[in-house]
Order: sequence, then structure tokens, then C-alpha cells
Amino acid sequence: MTMFDASNFPEAGVGLEYHLPRRSAQDELSEAGLDRTVERILTEGLPHFDYVEFQPTHCILEPRLIELGARVPSLLHSSSLSLGSVGIAMDREYLQMTRRLCDKTRSPWLAEHISWSRFQGGDTQHFILPSLAQEVADTVVANAIELRELTATPLVLENAPRLFSLHDAQAQSEGEFISRVVERSGSGFLLDLDSAITTARTLGYDLNDYLRSLPLDRLIEIHIGDPQRDWDILRQLLASSPVKAITLEWDISQKADDAELLTLITAIKSLRPRALFWRGCDRQEAQTQFEQGAKALLKLRESTWLSVGSASFFIRDRQRDLSLEFGVTFLPLLRHFLSPQTLASALLLPGVLQSPTQGENLAFLRALISHGVLLPVATPSDTATGDERNPPLELWTHWDAALEFYLSTRTGLHTPYISVSDLETELEHKASEQRQPSAFKDYFSHPFIPLENPLLVPSGATAQATLLDSLCNRRTTRTFSDQPLSAQQLSLLLYYTWGATVMEQNRMGDYFLKKTSPAGGSLQGTEVYAVLMNVQGFERGLYHYSVRRHGLELISLEDPRAWICEACGEQPWIRDAAAVFVSTARVERMAWKYAFSRALRVALMDAGHLSQTFSLVATALGLGSFTTAALRDELFENRLGLDYLEEPVFLVNGVGG
Repeated sequence: MTMFDASNFPEAGVGLEYHLPRRSAQDELSEAGLDRTVERILTEGLPHFDYVEFQPTHCILEPRLIELGARVPSLLHSSSLSLGSVGIAMDREYLQMTRRLCDKTRSPWLAEHISWSRFQGGDTQHFILPSLAQEVADTVVANAIELRELTATPLVLENAPRLFSLHDAQAQSEGEFISRVVERSGSGFLLDLDSAITTARTLGYDLNDYLRSLPLDRLIEIHIGDPQRDWDILRQLLASSPVKAITLEWDISQKADDAELLTLITAIKSLRPRALFWRGCDRQEAQTQFEQGAKALLKLRESTWLSVGSASFFIRDRQRDLSLEFGVTFLPLLRHFLSPQTLASALLLPGVLQSPTQGENLAFLRALISHGVLLPVATPSDTATGDERNPPLELWTHWDAALEFYLSTRTGLHTPYISVSDLETELEHKASEQRQPSAFKDYFSHPFIPLENPLLVPSGATAQATLLDSLCNRRTTRTFSDQPLSAQQLSLLLYYTWGATVMEQNRMGDYFLKKTSPAGGSLQGTEVYAVLMNVQGFERGLYHYSVRRHGLELISLEDPRAWICEACGEQPWIRDAAAVFVSTARVERMAWKYAFSRALRVALMDAGHLSQTFSLVATALGLGSFTTAALRDELFENRLGLDYLEEPVFLVNGVGG
């Protein structure tokens, strides 16, 4: 067996395992219908606990957990990735959300179960491990490694309860299965004592023998539901294993048991006193890497621009004739300085320090400073004089970045173009080696709300306006009534603007989607997100429109009226709209076919086509509509959980009565 270095997992202490309140349990909700546990932590902090542990999916139904995770020490614990589902890829959108939460919470590790729940065509909604076959073990290992690399966060794998067992002719024992999976994936181990007790009781194991068969030399975290019952086991585990965290199930929505809680936590900590990571002990040394100027605010020089490829990116500065190339793994570090930040804050990003690439990360930061790419905020050298700027054309004086894009994508008299037939042949060959990115984006792990079938809407239920009527009557609306948008109108707007009227399988192993608007290369790379504020039958919140299923996938139930005006450039009337729709572009789908920068023009053109179609459909339905590009892109990216390099925000359409 390979040696396991538990020092990669810092001390965490004793934490609270968060659970969403049951809708039927009114005592868990405040008078305003809010979660009392979250309310208490946000207003008072954590009572006696050192951290709170919650699941990424909880943030969908309780968006305030994102704020909580940024304010108090937090651990992330996933239960939706179904690591053991053979032949089924992990939910990509859920992976991206988990990665972003790891960044925001700075969770020192991420937990997931050794189990499966997803199968072809569905999900059990419960994590189970009925089979110990080698194929399942290999799948868990591969998915665990991918998860750790994507999130740049150490991983701990948890035992799942086994309520039944399938017969496996060559299956290994469960202890061997879990130990080998944990070791091969380079993970730590999370022991859920309740699950272990359930498994032993159900399958007839001796509990002590079963526990000894597990990878206790890699035991990082313990979940315990009844500390008094399992006190002897807990004491033995703490004495023999490198445990860094003990997570309890406890109801802190009421304060009645606070004294009992303090007594329990004190007793647990007395078993083996630790200096807690959360107090900053382990990070203090890391922050001194840049003693000179570590607390000074730095920002990316405004005259620099980026050119991103598949494996590397260039930092260029036209004014200083500078061109630097770096691997794409450094992009998150660079992105950190789009707004004023300190070097110390960059060092605290996940995966920067205490990782195999620590030296490379530090060298990258030093290179940015030495080449003048990072400059102190408000330094005179960051503001070029008129002579230095020397604008190429007076009309473009304030459009430097736009000029770079325009000139770099402008074609000349002899620009070569490939024929359609040759391009199709080339793409078919490419698809045999690299699958075309899917025409669909899905949030399969998120709650799904089907929309009314627009093809079954009675003809008399919609306005009988002609196309010419809609063209002549279309106007931008900035005044809306409080009349809600109907579910039927929502369905018609989405389907006839962004829905697929025809799906044709192509020779690249994917689909061409035909919509009511044209799209460059039949790629339909535009995605749309519905921000619902006043729609019958729908809670206020953020949703993704599923073209595949013609329905909405819930992203968050936060009330968008609190921030939508700020996100749309302080336009106050947008708050009165019934719904707004955010259009983005999936870069990977466009870039797979078009390996040149001019394709961005096509993506912008696609969004424009769809925007006009939206306005005409809204007009035909007797609704007022608007389009705006006065957006704070980053705010939308944060709310929707988008990576701006993978799926940039282009524009917003809105509608109301």
C-alpha cells in the first residue's frame, strides 16, 4: 500500500451537519417561513461548533447557504454525483456548481459517497452500494480522481449504507472494496457510523470486525448521530486514526440545548486536543511567501487582453509590445485580479499552496508582477498619457478592446475559406476522435418543472396577430402592470423563441436543432436562463430552460427582485417585469466546429436573431417586451453559476403585462 499523508487535510474540529428543514415542520421555520438554523448562524455565528457542513444541492433551495459558506468555516459534502454508476457520466453542471462552491467556501476538502444512484433513464434519489464488482470499483476511482482534479480540492470518500447486496461471483469483501477504492483514488476516508452500523446489522457483519476492515489509516472525518451511544468507538478511532473532523447531527434552530451541546463538544475535544486550522495556524506561513507588498491591492493592467486556446493562453499588451504565454491552469489565478485583490488573498485560493503545483503558482504570480501585468491600484503608470495611447482612429478612442477584437477577426481580400463539403468531411473525421459537444445543456440533478406542451395550446388561446402585425406593433416597453405572466404564455415564449421545433441527428454523433431563428453552423450555441418574478404557478427564482425536455430546471429559489436592477445597470423598471431571460453562449460548442476567433461574431449574431424573435412572439401574445445589454456580467455569472470563459453572458430580454 502507498503511504498516505494526512497532513494535506487540516484540523477542522467539531462541526454541524446541516439539513434542509422539512416543509411540514413549522418549528424549523421562522414566522417569515425562513430556515431558523441558517437565520441563527447568519445573525449570531456558529454556536460552539467549529464549522458547518452542507451539500451543494442545498444551495438551490436555500440560497443563503452561499453567503453562510463565505462567512463561517464550512465543509462541502456532496451526495448527488453517483460515483459508481457504470457507463454514466457525472452531471457536468453539478460538477461546475460544486467547483464554484469549493472556491467560494474554501472548503479544505470535499466529501462524496462511495455509491451509485443514477441509472440509464433515472435516479433512485438514494445513494446505495448493492454491488462490489471490480467494474464498479474502477468507475468510482475514475470519477473520484476527476472530481478531485476539477475542484482542485482534496477528496474524502464516505461509506454508504448497504441495505441489500447483489450476488457478485468474483466480488471482494466490502472492507477490501472500500479500502482499495480510497487508496487508488488518493482520497481520504469519511466514516459514517450510522451507515456502518446499519450495514453490519443488515448484512450480518460483526461491527468491530467490519470497522477494522475499513481504511482507518486514512480516516479524516467521522459522521456521528448518537455520540453517547458510540462514545467508546469514537474514542478508539480518535486514538488510532488521523481524524481531522467530527461532524454531528444537531438541531440548533432552538437555543434550549446549547448548554448540553457545549458540554458534548468539550468532551469530544478532550479526547484529543488540537490546534484548529480555522484559527489560521496553517495558513499563516503561506501568507508570508510575498512579504513585500502582500497586503497591497493589485489589479490587472487595463491595457492587457487575453487570447485563450485549448491548452494555453496569451497575455498581450499592445501598448508595450508584450506577449506572455501560460498554461490554462493559471487562468483562475489571473481572473482573481480582474478586480483589486491582494497577493495574500490569491495565496488562499484552493490549490494554490500545499499542492504539487505550488512552485509553479508562485512563479506565475511573480511573473505577472515582474512584467507589469499586475499593478498597484491607482498607480500613475497604469493610466497611460495621451501620447502613449496614440489611438489608431479617433472614432475608436474609447473602444480599445473592441478594436482589438474587430481587427483580429477582420477578413482580407485573400482570406481562405474551406468548402462546405470539405468542412463536413473534416468534422466527421474530427468527431471520430473527439465527440461533438452536445446540443443540449442539462441540469439533471436539479428539480425539473415541465412546461405546457405549446403544440397542444388551443388556437383561440393565443392572439391571432400576423407576422406583419407583430413587426409593426413591436415596441420597447418600460412600464409593466402587476398582472402575472401565465404558465401558458411562459411556455409559448420559451418554445417559440428558444425551443427546438425539429431535432435532426447529424453525422457527428449529435443533433442539429432547428429553431424559429437561424444559427451559425446549425450549432444553436445560445442558452437561456429564466429569471421569474411574477409568473403564475412558479416560485420566484432562477431557472434554466431545458430544450431537450421543454421545461425549467431550478437553479435557485432566491428572490431576484433584490438584485435584478443592479444586474441590469440600475434600470429600476426591470424589477416590475414578470420575467427576464438571460442569453449566454456555449463557447465549446461553437469552438468545436469553428477554430477561429471570428466565430464569436456568429455567436453574437445568433443571440441577436433570438432576441428579435422573442420580441415578435411577445408582441403576438399581447405582452410588452424589452432587450438590454446594459448588464453587470459578473453579477449574472455569480447568480447563475456560470464560468465567463465557458459561457459568457450576452444580453437580457424581459417581458410583462
